[in-house]
Amino acid sequence: MNFSDPYKSAMEFATNTDRNIFITGKAGTGKTTFLRNFRKQTNKQIAIVAPTGVAAINAGGTTIHSFFQLPITPFKPTPEWQSQLISQIKMSKTRRNVIRELEVLIIDEISMVRADVLDAIDAVLRAIRHRRNEPFGGVQVILIGDMHQLSPVAKTNEWSLVSDYYKSAYFFDSHVIQKHPPLYLEFDKIYRQSDNQFIKVLNEVRNNSLSTEGANLLKSRYNPNFTPTADDHYITLTTHNYSADNINRIELDKLTTPIHEFHARVNGTFPENAFPIEEALELKEGAKVMFIKNDTEIPRRFYNGKIGVVSYINDDIITVECPGDDYEITVSTLKWENIRYNTNKETNTIEEEIIGTFEQVPLRLAWAITIHKSQGLTFEKAVIDADKAFSPGQVYVALSRCRSIEGIVLKSLISPQSISVDKQVIEFSSSKPDEAFINHELERARNEFKISMLLHLYDFNQIYSTAKSWYRATEGEESSFNEETLPFIKEINKQLEHINEIGDKFRNQLKKIVSKEDVDKEYLSDRLNSSSTYFAEKLEILMSSLKKSPATTDSKTNAKIYDEAISLIYTEVALKKHIISTTYHDFSVELYYQSRNKFNMPDFNVKSYSRAKTSVQLKSNHP
Repeated sequence: MNFSDPYKSAMEFATNTDRNIFITGKAGTGKTTFLRNFRKQTNKQIAIVAPTGVAAINAGGTTIHSFFQLPITPFKPTPEWQSQLISQIKMSKTRRNVIRELEVLIIDEISMVRADVLDAIDAVLRAIRHRRNEPFGGVQVILIGDMHQLSPVAKTNEWSLVSDYYKSAYFFDSHVIQKHPPLYLEFDKIYRQSDNQFIKVLNEVRNNSLSTEGANLLKSRYNPNFTPTADDHYITLTTHNYSADNINRIELDKLTTPIHEFHARVNGTFPENAFPIEEALELKEGAKVMFIKNDTEIPRRFYNGKIGVVSYINDDIITVECPGDDYEITVSTLKWENIRYNTNKETNTIEEEIIGTFEQVPLRLAWAITIHKSQGLTFEKAVIDADKAFSPGQVYVALSRCRSIEGIVLKSLISPQSISVDKQVIEFSSSKPDEAFINHELERARNEFKISMLLHLYDFNQIYSTAKSWYRATEGEESSFNEETLPFIKEINKQLEHINEIGDKFRNQLKKIVSKEDVDKEYLSDRLNSSSTYFAEKLEILMSSLKKSPATTDSKTNAKIYDEAISLIYTEVALKKHIISTTYHDFSVELYYQSRNKFNMPDFNVKSYSRAKTSVQLKSNHP
């Protein structure tokens, strides 16, 4: 199979391998589309994080610092700082469970993530998941972003504390990425622009190699005195918030129509720094506005970035007229959701919980907007004032928002200084592999992942380890339980020890079968068939035994520990049995995930707490 399309390759790597990947591409190549589609169709347990509140809301996830409970201070990648970080993290049991069940972590807008933050994420994942020797604790990490756009924020006073440990603030100079580089995948089909001459200039600006021809083309768009008429639907892109706010306020004040104020409805937990637009929105009839969310109705009347003019307004109704449309859009409030991740106790799957909502009219004033807020948007016409560009990539972001060179007016000339690209970014971009390597790596990673999943399915070591810990914990509190409890747990451990032993032997057989260059698929299928019958029977017996728990205790604390342990073991055993019974005939990664996600926890209702005092004779430490 030839995965020549980088988008298809990325989807295959994300879906059918556990390979860490970095997905990049010029503006308008479909990175956001990939994230949205993968999230919708994957069967893996995923979490999406982003460096800022707004980016997290737009990506359908949560912020990095919130998800991992990271402090706002910089992180030094030393053993001492790692220990200190882990000891200081205040993380709920629910969040720890989410991290332990996590299979894929997607980090959006990775260009804005500092190197030390990524090392802190790595340290937390290794510690919480108890897999300290694996990068990111064994979680597949998908990094999405364009290093030629917005760069990480590294305040001088903060970065000076950790700069001795890093070549740069970019994520690719983190220790974890230096030691375990992800596969570099670049989306190269541009959907936003079709003018080859304009695309060529954008590439030159992106790579800090503006030619004389390119400079002349940009210069031809220079018009410092340009003032759009009321009928011209231009938006001004500025480098700073105060400039955009000032332009919008001046233009709004020019309108003589009455002002109307619309207040957002905020429910539950929704931090102010994650508000996608102003909590109080001031509008007038005649105001130039931009939609900041895609329409939820079909057919869709507007999209994120579409510009129009308020044609009618009162306290209840807003209509917007957009150029080229033969209809007016009646605008209603839309809802943004703030989520957190939880684990479903019955299925052991990660679920999204809506913890807060923000409802507001999806409009903002659009005479001007900052380049930063324009990232990800597309405009037909834009006035660009990038004279005060203060970070690498700002000019490229501004220019690449437009569909064509004809739609651009430059209020200031583009100087070589304003299109600077860090040499570290250019060097990192050169690590992009060729198509042949990507295809070879994909086939290798797919085969390895399939084998890994198969071996994991017949690995009972973790369940057995949990059972042994359960025995030790109960043994330490033996006096609070009835006398049948410890012998019962000992019997469960004996059954699990046997299953684990046979499982290890079978896994060794599987390794020998799949290690051959020409795998005998018929023989492998026969072995899986017979093993499925054997393990399903043994696991069914074990489940039946667990249901017959005789334990009682008058200690609520000990009962809680006991009940949680036996419930966890039962859930894991039931899940193994379910997957083994439904995947043996034609094992595949897709079938594995489908089977797991269809798992429903069988009834299991063991409660060990009883007010009656235990009758077991207390042991004395004295003669």
